[in-house]
Amino acid sequence: MKKRLGMAIAALLVLPLTSLADGFVGINYTQLKQDDRFFGDGDFDTGEVFARLGGRVNKYVSTELRVGKTLSDKSEGGMSYQFNYNVGGYVSFGYQFDYVRPYVLVGYTTGEEEIDSSSGSHKNTIEDISYGAGADVLFGEKVGLNLEYTQYYDFWGTTYKGPSVGLFYQF
Repeated sequence: MKKRLGMAIAALLVLPLTSLADGFVGINYTQLKQDDRFFGDGDFDTGEVFARLGGRVNKYVSTELRVGKTLSDKSEGGMSYQFNYNVGGYVSFGYQFDYVRPYVLVGYTTGEEEIDSSSGSHKNTIEDISYGAGADVLFGEKVGLNLEYTQYYDFWGTTYKGPSVGLFYQF
């Protein structure tokens, strides 16, 4: 049920993108911190890259689709951990002040994590409601910098969250 609800929410969020003239594309690097279930260190970070496609619905609301992959996995003692993919749909609520647009966002993210060890490989699908806050800073009419902190997952007592920085182009 949760998966179907999440997919329906993501579809509703992304549908307005097809008709928006005020859209954007971007790429972000996220230092994703998570509670350690595998290495016994308390927590660890992986580096994720996210491609972003979005558009403004109106002056205050925008929608966005993100697709991500681990660039920098966690490896230790013959084990390695990574995300094979993250996909999510999000709605952000913000306001443009001159060249800065602060916002909050909420959405739904699904992904596949993988742990490899000498005993084999294990994959797990993760999905959850996501939320965060950030700001877009314009360097002209079309190009800008995105700064954000997002919690993508919180399940089984494990959270996946972290800061992100990226570039975007408005069309």
